[in-house]
Amino acid sequence: MTPGAVPVIVVAGYLGSGKTTLLNHLLRVAGPTGTRIGVLVNDFGAVNIDALLVSGQADGTVSLGNGCMCCSVDADGLGDALGALLRPSAGLDAIVIEASGIAEPKALIRMVTGIADRRMRYGGLIYVVDAAHVDDVRAVHPELDGHVAIADLIVLNKADLVADDVLIRVSAQISSLNPTAPHLRTVDAALDPALLFDVTRRRAATEDLPVQLTLDALLTGEQPAHDHLHADYQSVSFESAAPMNPRRLALFLERPPEGCFRIKGIVHFDIPRHRGRYVVHAVGGFVRVQRDSWGAGSPATSIVAIGAGLDVDAVLRELGEAVAEPQTVDDQGVLAITRYLES
Repeated sequence: MTPGAVPVIVVAGYLGSGKTTLLNHLLRVAGPTGTRIGVLVNDFGAVNIDALLVSGQADGTVSLGNGCMCCSVDADGLGDALGALLRPSAGLDAIVIEASGIAEPKALIRMVTGIADRRMRYGGLIYVVDAAHVDDVRAVHPELDGHVAIADLIVLNKADLVADDVLIRVSAQISSLNPTAPHLRTVDAALDPALLFDVTRRRAATEDLPVQLTLDALLTGEQPAHDHLHADYQSVSFESAAPMNPRRLALFLERPPEGCFRIKGIVHFDIPRHRGRYVVHAVGGFVRVQRDSWGAGSPATSIVAIGAGLDVDAVLRELGEAVAEPQTVDDQGVLAITRYLES
């Protein structure tokens, strides 16, 4: 829905929490779908890309056997590395940055969101927590609480290694630190990439056909992942032929409902000089808006909210309340949306 805008996703978490496992999982499931992922790390040796083959290396970039790419980067070279991965010939669907060793999550988010490049958008902070050792880590590194508090999505990993009562207690602790961000309980950091970014671009033409095993899958003995394998997230769809109230919609985008990770959609406003087609995307309160023409299509609104633990009725109610009331025109209200327009 936002062609050319590649989500840049930050993955953070303390040593041993499962960041590397999460990266490997995303790369592994990318192959059968045709999804292409760029990865930024400090040192290739620090990320064991165990399910993929390296097909070539040049200028700090490794091309992986399934079409993904991996770059070695430090804080000073972040902008240059992102620029290299964002070139059209790379054809990436998403870029994942491992925060460890580059910067504190808050500083890294500031750097990513400060890069003025229309080819990319901030894709959220994914914070990985080790459910089996979180108490020990918090005792030694109390700053973990602050990291969790700013996360857009919390992955409570190694959920299979703790008793149910411990998992309930840890989940409650995480919720108290960040009551609005969705958090998922995972085993081996198996997170469905569809929660983080769209994975259908190259798959659509062949989604009904058998998927051929890639060479790396043959070597590892793994089968292609099915779309429903890790269906721990939810999506809520809203449609309206009536125009939207820009102030109310902006509030929904800036302060998404509890459990909502990202929002995307096409929006219609019946306001003079603003009746074009607005494409919106929001992650954790970071809003991005593009504007173009409707072309041959009829003006209408279609919005999807994606997350975990979503209150479906609450999402639909908030969006329903954001529909403009008949004969109500607020010319100034549209500024709540247009201030997020790309320059």
